[in-house]
Amino acid sequence: MEARIRDLRDAGELSGLPGEGQPLPPDPDDDAGEAWAGRHMLRTSGARPLWTELRREITERRTRIVMRLRGHLVWLERRKALLEHLPAERIVPEIALTNEADARVRAEVTRSMGELNALVRHHNLVVTATSLHLATATLEALIDVARARVGD
Repeated sequence: MEARIRDLRDAGELSGLPGEGQPLPPDPDDDAGEAWAGRHMLRTSGARPLWTELRREITERRTRIVMRLRGHLVWLERRKALLEHLPAERIVPEIALTNEADARVRAEVTRSMGELNALVRHHNLVVTATSLHLATATLEALIDVARARVGD
């Protein structure tokens, strides 16, 4: 490799390139010692530990659930406003429809939370440091998060 670089330099192929005469940037893996090759390969390959991928997936699923709950809470508020202006004979059937839709969404969210919490438990098994463990999600906590943003 050094002979090839020398030949290119002598032939003038390396002249006039951007950064000519400048020092090379420091290697971010210089402080790794004997683990240099491993750290360098991990950093440049884009590979990530399983627990980071699990965390990313958990965050995405949690965000989707909160967004679903947020939309549902807005819908419930609109239904409540509608029910206040309905004639008396339509209130009972409309409340029944609202309760059915609410039950369907809560069942959907409960299923999604089961999948989310399975990922959280898997994450917590993979991560040995308890300080990095994640708490399982509860419907009440996610509704609180969704409500906090609805009022903003």
